[in-house]
This record gives sequence, structure tokens and C-alpha cells, in this order.
Amino acid sequence: MKKLSYILAVTLLLPLFALAQTEDLDKNINSQSNKLKEIRKEIKRLNSKISKSQKDEKYTLSQIQRLDKQIAMITQLKRELQRERQLKESQIKVIKETIYTTDEKISVMKKRAANRAVRAYKLGRNREIDLLLTSGDINQVLRRSMYLSAIHEAEKETLGELQTMIMENRSSQNNLARRLGEVKRNIREEEQSGRQISAKQKKKASQLKTIKKDRKSLEQRKKSRQAAAKKIQGMIHDLEKKKLEREAYARAQGLAGYGEFAKFKGKLNWPVRGKLVSRFGPHKHEKLGTITNNPGIDIAAPKGKDVRAVLNGIVVAITWIPGYGNTIIVDHGDSYYTVYAHVDNIRVTIDSAVLGNEIIAKVSDTGSLDGARLHFEVWRGKDKTDPLKWLTR
Repeated sequence: MKKLSYILAVTLLLPLFALAQTEDLDKNINSQSNKLKEIRKEIKRLNSKISKSQKDEKYTLSQIQRLDKQIAMITQLKRELQRERQLKESQIKVIKETIYTTDEKISVMKKRAANRAVRAYKLGRNREIDLLLTSGDINQVLRRSMYLSAIHEAEKETLGELQTMIMENRSSQNNLARRLGEVKRNIREEEQSGRQISAKQKKKASQLKTIKKDRKSLEQRKKSRQAAAKKIQGMIHDLEKKKLEREAYARAQGLAGYGEFAKFKGKLNWPVRGKLVSRFGPHKHEKLGTITNNPGIDIAAPKGKDVRAVLNGIVVAITWIPGYGNTIIVDHGDSYYTVYAHVDNIRVTIDSAVLGNEIIAKVSDTGSLDGARLHFEVWRGKDKTDPLKWLTR
């Protein structure tokens, strides 16, 4: 009897916990689905632009940039599909556990109902009357009467509860079948996205071979980089206006080292280990003979290599910029910012606190016409500074 009571108590509590879990997962899945809708919409818009431009242009820089953004968006779509699938798989696990625990509860309650029925049969209606008549006093009569009435009421409640649980189980099983079907569709779309990425990357590589020989395209490329640098400057200018709010947030989060960036000059770890291929400052173009300014440094590294935050800070921007591709900006307090461009598989979100040496993304070739690399910048307010002066030698 004690064992039955224990099982019943456990099986009563587990479905309540599972219900809360599955409701949270439902919210996350809905949020993820909305995010996927926006990504699909953006990919469709880019498809339309690329199709239209192909009629008028032949391998221009703007066309490659659109293609590059599309690759980045499809890569993000694949990643978000994987996240959605993982959420659904977690929910499937919870639903299966709910069905199992409800089955256990139904089994326990059926045993209890059967035991009561046997006792009631043995007792009989006349025996109930005998129990009342043999009571010592009126108070005992009332107590026994209430006890017998409670037994009958408990039986009714048990039957009602059993019916409810059986219906809930049917609903859970239907929900399980629906989610299993959705997971299969997720997997098919992920595979399709992977094939699209591969095809578009080959197309980009083919177009790059042509564009690198064209002087006009080289000039467009230079202008694109300058426009990207100008955009970063404008973004940091806007970010400076809200720095007091972020300082308050950093204090509330207890983010150590925030506002102490200047102390780490020459001591910061490199955001990625690789080959330094372009330094900060002016550069003369071999073919064009023109001078351009690099607002940061470029580090060539294998695609997929970890990119790490150089110091504690707050992620203040995640965006896609022509010429830079996927770009992250981290605020370190006291008007210091670091910029990480040509990245993918971004692991952080806007307004999240990050720690020094924490992986924030992976090296990629988004926005790059020279292969996989990380473009890294350090800003002090509106002024760009040489990152090599901040990094360890």
C-alpha cells in the first residue's frame, strides 16, 4: 500500500513538471519559428535581387556581395533549423516521459479503484448500515457516515481523473506524432540548405576568378571596404550615445574588467591564431597604385577556427556589412570597442555579456574576396587604433 502511495505521489508530480517544461519549449519553438520565417523572407528577397541583376550585370562586385550575403543567410538558416530541431527533440523527450508517467499513474489508479471495488463488494450495503448501527455514540455514527461517504466520493473522483488522464495521453501522443513529423521536415530542409551553400560557394569562387582580373571591379572593391569602415565608424558613434546605459548594465551584471580596457594595452590575447596578412594603416594597391587605409588588421586562419573576445564586454552589434560580411562589435567600457568581421557561426546575442577568451564566432569568408580570415579592429570612441599595440607579442 505504501509503495502504491509513493508511486502515485511521484507520478502526480512528474506530469506537472513536464507540463511546465513543454510549455517553455513551446515558447522557444514558436520564437525560433518566427526567426526562421524572417531568414527565409530575406533569402527570398536576395534571390529576387540576384535573379534580376543577372540579366543586367556580369560578375560585378555588387552581385558577388549579394551572393555572399545569401550564403551567410542560408548558413544562418541551416544553423537555426538545427536549433529548432534540437528544441523539438527535447520536447519529444519530455512528451514521451509525460506519456510514460501518465501511463504509470493510470495503472496505479486502476489498481486502487479495483481494490476499493473488491472492498465495497465484500463490505456490501447492509454491512455499511451495521457499522453505523453498532457505533458507540452519535459522534461515532457521524464520523463513520462521513468516512463511508468520502470513500464513495473518492471512487467518483478517481474514475473522473482516469478519464481525464486517458484523454491527456491521447492528446500527448498526437502532439508527439506532429513533432516527429516536424523534425523529419527540419532534417530535409537542413540537408537542402547544405546543398545550396555548397553550390553557391562554388559559384562565388568562379565569379571571384573573373572579378579579380577586372580593374573596375578592384576599384569597386576598394570603395566597398571604405564604405564598410565608414559604417563601423557611424555605428560606434551611435553606440557612444548610449554608453551610460551599458555601464549601468555592466555594473548590475558584475562584469569584471569592464571599463578597464586601457590597462591591458599590449597584454590582450589574439582573437584568433593565424597569419597576419594586412596591418593597420595606409596600404598601396599594387595594381591600382592607390592608397587605402586599413582601420584594423587581417588575420588569415582556417575556416571554422574559433574567434574569441579579447576581453570582458557587452555585445552591442551583430550585423552584415558589404565588404565585412558578418560583423560583431563588443563594448568594453570607457569608450573602447573591438570589431570582429568575416565571421560565421555566431554564438553570442546582442546585449549579452561576454568574457575574455570566450568563443564568440568562427572564422569564415563572409564579405571576404580573399578567402577565410578575421578582420579585427580596436576603437577608442570615434578614433580607430592599431590593434597590434594592444595584442601580446
